[in-house]
Order: sequence, then structure tokens, then C-alpha cells
Amino acid sequence: MNRVFLALGLMMMVVLPLQAKAEGTGPMLYAVTFHADWCGSCKVMEPEVTKARARADLNNQNVLFVTLDLTDATTRHQAGLMASALGLDEFYAENAGKTGFILLVNSKTGEHVGKITKDMKANQIEALVQEKIKSL
Repeated sequence: MNRVFLALGLMMMVVLPLQAKAEGTGPMLYAVTFHADWCGSCKVMEPEVTKARARADLNNQNVLFVTLDLTDATTRHQAGLMASALGLDEFYAENAGKTGFILLVNSKTGEHVGKITKDMKANQIEALVQEKIKSL
């Protein structure tokens, strides 16, 4: 019985986002963070991203913020599954060994449209994300 509930839960995790995407209500932009607990760049970037998300109210726009945790083997495995579920297998394969940045991806086309790094301040992050949302 538990397997049935698990299978149904996994199916809903895949079907609902696809349904939303088909109906045009899904995210326009994925902001995919390549993160690890030990990453110094991640620690520098995180507060600036948090400020930008709050200042521009990005959490209430059509941006899906996803963190791919590359801290250890288990979290890397889960990150690979999440990337696959979002159709980001290629980006994950190209970048899975790197951390400390956020890729901005057009959710409809899968095209990489921008990158946030530790060198960017909150206002720069906010402007970049807003620009990408408007251009999609």
C-alpha cells in the first residue's frame, strides 16, 4: 500500500508541473542554484540573492527557484533527479561539479538566459531577473 502512495506522489510531482506548463500557468524562468554547504561562493552569494528576492518580490513572480544541493553523494543524486524532472539534464551534466552560481533558464525552451554569481549585488541580481522575466 505504501508503494502505491509513493508512486502516486511521484506521479503527481511530475504530472502537475507538466499540466501547469501546458496551461501556461507554470514558471517562465527557472533560477537553478548549484549549491554545496562547504562552498564559500555560495555563502557570499546567498544573502545577496535573499535581498534581491525580497526587494523585487521575486517569490511572487513566475520564477521557480530551485536549489541543486551538491554537498555529498546523496544530495547530488537527488539534485540529478530534480534536474531531470525539470528537463535540465544537460545543464546538470555540464555543471554538476561546480557550485556557487545560479543559472537562469527559460522554462519553455530550456535555453540558458543568464547567470548569477557571487560577484553580483542584490540590485544587479534583481535587475537581471526582472529583465529576463520581461523578455520571456
